[in-house]
Amino acid sequence: MKRIYFLTMLALAICVLSGCSNYSKDYNKNTLIVKRNNSLVEVAVEDFEGMSVSAEDLTSYIDEQIDAYNDKHEKKSVKRASIDTDDMNKAKLVIAYKNIESYNGFNLLDSVLDDLSNVEEAELKGNYKAADGKEVSFEKLSDTEGAKVLVLSQKTDVVVKGEILYYNEQVTVKDGIAACSGNDKAVIIFK
Repeated sequence: MKRIYFLTMLALAICVLSGCSNYSKDYNKNTLIVKRNNSLVEVAVEDFEGMSVSAEDLTSYIDEQIDAYNDKHEKKSVKRASIDTDDMNKAKLVIAYKNIESYNGFNLLDSVLDDLSNVEEAELKGNYKAADGKEVSFEKLSDTEGAKVLVLSQKTDVVVKGEILYYNEQVTVKDGIAACSGNDKAVIIFK
């Protein structure tokens, strides 16, 4: 009995220390998770119904793309965390990125993740909603010392490890998940 308890506690400790999470099971839509250390995890959900793509070919292609990117850039800046191809009608790929630069480089995007104080005000003009749903202009934002800003132009859900303070009209927030429309630049300010 003591041995089972010890092994269970050891497995739990390894999971906690490694920060493991089964993002593939946690999210069913394209989702970007922003961690406190500014690393990112992307859950990409693709529908392959009716296509003649095998799970092995898909996995091989993804690994080749990641290896090619890492060969030209900092090693291990992009890693495939998992791929769920059990049901090719909805394949889920989980990729970990060291930082926003590796996320942008790998996906050919121009997203921004930075301290709010480092982002030019011209990029952030407009009206925002506070966490309570009330509208506020950028000039009237309060309690933003130490806040971070994420600017995305693609349609995706976003989960930040922290508290969402403000977001613009391209974002809707429900149950801590920010849904970006993909129509224009989505801005999320969080701590």
